[in-house]
Order: sequence, then C-alpha cells, then structure tokens
Amino acid sequence: MEKENLFKVADSLVNFLWIIQSNIFKVQDISKIFQSLHENSKQCCSDFSIPPSHARVIFYLFHSNSSPISQIADNIGISKSNMTPIIENLINYELVNRYPDPNDRRVLRVELTPKAYDLLNSLRNAICNSFAEKISSLSDDEVITLDDSIINLISILKKLN
Repeated sequence: MEKENLFKVADSLVNFLWIIQSNIFKVQDISKIFQSLHENSKQCCSDFSIPPSHARVIFYLFHSNSSPISQIADNIGISKSNMTPIIENLINYELVNRYPDPNDRRVLRVELTPKAYDLLNSLRNAICNSFAEKISSLSDDEVITLDDSIINLISILKKLN
C-alpha cells in the first residue's frame, strides 16, 4: 500500500484513539471506577492506591504470566534498582509472589496472585459496566454495528506487533 494511504489509516487510528479517550474512556470516569472499587470491596490495604509503575508491572504480568524481575524492568522501561521496592510493595499488598526460577536459582521470578486477578476482574467488570451505560443510548442496530466493527478492529490490530 502507498505511504500516503498508510498515513491516512494511521491518522484515522489516532482519531479513533482520541475519540475513545475523549468520549468513552475519560480520565474522570476511570477515577470514578477506581473510587467505586475502593469503596465497594475490601482492597489490599487501607489507603489502597497503586502508583502507575506498580500498575504497569501488574498489567505486564497479566499478559506474560510469570516473568523474571529483570525482564519486567527491561520490557516496561523501569530501572532494575527501582523494581525491588515496587515488587516489595506488590508483595506487601499480596498482589504478587516472588520465587526462584526452577531452572536458574540466581533468577527471581514474579507472578500475580489470585488477589491480583480478582482485582483485575473487578476493574474489568467496572469498566464494562461503565461502557455499557454509555452505549445504552445507541439504537439496537448501532450497537450491533459497533460490536461488529470492534470485533473486526481487534482481529486486525492483533496482527500488529
């Protein structure tokens, strides 16, 4: 495909992401979701909040299962020296387990705990409920078209690295 057409598609994708951020996935909505999760369930500890660096580790582990600490640091762009306190905090929150790699005892691996998976599932459900509320104003045909379009987008975007 010509470079001009590729740029047009890329520009449309950027516009799509802006629309999602502006109309669907607003920062204030996410804040409300986290607030409701905090109020409606017993979280890891009192005054529970996850700094962005900790959330990045959790989401990385969600997609990669267990991983060596150094690999996590390399892949999410956090220095290895900063990983130790992050992992310690996540252990204290009971969101991750740390254990020696069975193939190389010098390597420490980290994995999510069931508590972390429960937290992520609660977050996903809260976000889905928020989205369902937003799209409830659409007609049935529009919802079907939106669903089909999203399925197509996901199928295509999964092919990208």
